[in-house]
Amino acid sequence: MRKRTGRQTFMLITTAMALHAAPALATDGHIFHGVGAINQSMGGAGIATSIDAIGSNHNNVSSISFLERSSIEFGAELFLPNRSTAGFISGGPSGTVDSNTREAILPNFGLVYKTKGPWTFGLTGVGIAGFGVDYPANNPNSNGIFNPLATPQSAGGFGAIYSNYQVLQVTPSVAYQVTPKLSLGVGFNINWASLAANPWPATVPNASGFPTGAHGASAWGWGFTVGATYKPLNNLALGLVFKSPQWFGSFSWNSQYPDGTPTSFEYRLDYPLIVGGGVSYQPIEPLLLALDVKWINYSNTKGFERENWLASPAGPGLASVQGFGWENIWTVSLGAQYKVTPVFAVRAGYNYGGNPIPSEQQFFNVFAPAIVQHHFTVGAGYEITDHLGVNLSYYHGFSSEQSGPFISNGAPGFPSINQPVPGTLVTNRLSENSIAAQVAYKF
Repeated sequence: MRKRTGRQTFMLITTAMALHAAPALATDGHIFHGVGAINQSMGGAGIATSIDAIGSNHNNVSSISFLERSSIEFGAELFLPNRSTAGFISGGPSGTVDSNTREAILPNFGLVYKTKGPWTFGLTGVGIAGFGVDYPANNPNSNGIFNPLATPQSAGGFGAIYSNYQVLQVTPSVAYQVTPKLSLGVGFNINWASLAANPWPATVPNASGFPTGAHGASAWGWGFTVGATYKPLNNLALGLVFKSPQWFGSFSWNSQYPDGTPTSFEYRLDYPLIVGGGVSYQPIEPLLLALDVKWINYSNTKGFERENWLASPAGPGLASVQGFGWENIWTVSLGAQYKVTPVFAVRAGYNYGGNPIPSEQQFFNVFAPAIVQHHFTVGAGYEITDHLGVNLSYYHGFSSEQSGPFISNGAPGFPSINQPVPGTLVTNRLSENSIAAQVAYKF
């Protein structure tokens, strides 16, 4: 194998930028495990758990029929992720860079109106997914302790690595109580997303490298949710939900290559189909237990389903990244609420989400370390009056680490395209913390 030039190294490690999916605002893959302080503190379990407007309407539109009263709710979440990426080349440089904190504040709201008949209407506006990393550049030093992924472009790397992605969803819904025990519901999902990444590897580079997508592009999307909730007993509820894919238009950028050559490009990134089931059980009146299981279909979702490099007729090594290469995952949410008094409740939960990124795709997901799998949640709520209540929650996503080799883009001196490069390793790390508050007014 010939000695690697700086440009060849640059073209090889461009995959480290590969698609912006880093879930700095996410837990199960790039999807939030829960929405609102109440639902989050229950580990995200809400398919059969009718205890708040935000969590019920988002998780299963039919469950709003079984809320005790109409309500309007407002909340906000402060999200604090910790991320780092390490690059290793045998006989060459190795090192780690940490992302800036990139904390995010996420607002949410919910409204449920119960009529005197069998109809109940709902409306929620929530953040449902997102990411963001901000890795600084590092300069090579004489002893080789630096991350080759964050080396300045003049030295064959990327320099500072940046991404920011967020998805917001508004869902008007209606539920119909067929019988006192059975409710059916449907919701129409209106979505807005913003995406930025620098550099942008999902388009063909020129001799100077990849263009930038650092200025945010936006896209609108739509989808639907259908659900059913059945209460065979007063203290037992079962729920099923089907969330269609959220189909988005393409993000588009007017940009330029590092040498100043103008270019434009597009990318489509949808939100995956989700199927879930849940159960809630009240063994004694103060205690509510909940369990949800969901299947998330990444492998058939635009932007996530394709993997590796796409060779370019422009020449060897001028390949572009095709997609995230994520796999389908299962998630499990467990939650418990105990009413210490009629006006004071404590909550706790646990959420597990599978890792959607196989080891051979870690290199393509330096901006997408969606690898946290275990989350612990706690919270509490207090009813100030018969109409007004406040709720708080905290959760921690335990640190996870996954590794995989650099994948060759076919540049001269490297293995053939999409083959691992011997003696190389990329390691992604991620952990998360979040606090949230939610105010509810019942009427």
